[in-house]
Amino acid sequence: MELLIAGLIIFFGIHLMPASSSLRSSLLSKLGEKGYKAVFALISLAGMVLIVLGKGAADFIEIYEPPAWGMHVTGLLMLFALLAMVSFIIKSRLRKITPHPMLWGVSFWATGHLVANGDLASLLLFGSFLLYSQLTIITANRRGARVSDEKISLMQDGVALVVAALAYFGLMMFHASFTGISLIS
Repeated sequence: MELLIAGLIIFFGIHLMPASSSLRSSLLSKLGEKGYKAVFALISLAGMVLIVLGKGAADFIEIYEPPAWGMHVTGLLMLFALLAMVSFIIKSRLRKITPHPMLWGVSFWATGHLVANGDLASLLLFGSFLLYSQLTIITANRRGARVSDEKISLMQDGVALVVAALAYFGLMMFHASFTGISLIS
């Protein structure tokens, strides 16, 4: 559990750092834009590696029993999560609904996994990502984040949908490879 907690602290610590504009400005002046981004990416990656290793090594401590329908809800929420995450990269009309498609994708992913998993490690992992993404949406909106008024074609929506569907089926097929939990009976 210690590795998981350390990974979460490192990952969210580096992601919360830009909220301190003086610290960010200081690092940018010392490291330059590319150096800052490289350090940010390396620390984020180190945190993510610790999260994955820590989650895999964590003892199963049941906090609540997930509902029998939890896996089905998770499957549906993952469709929305992947479409939102893909819409962060491939512009779709979802950007006309929210300026935060990636954060909503993380929120759907985390919520789905909280419904399907009732152990302490899952609660720490998915709960912290849900809390972080929702707080980030709120603070970004307070700073003036706005939906896009950019013209987005139906073709872009279609491409985003196809990419999300392919990612969904890929995750379904290979979920056991990186989590140890098969989703295919």
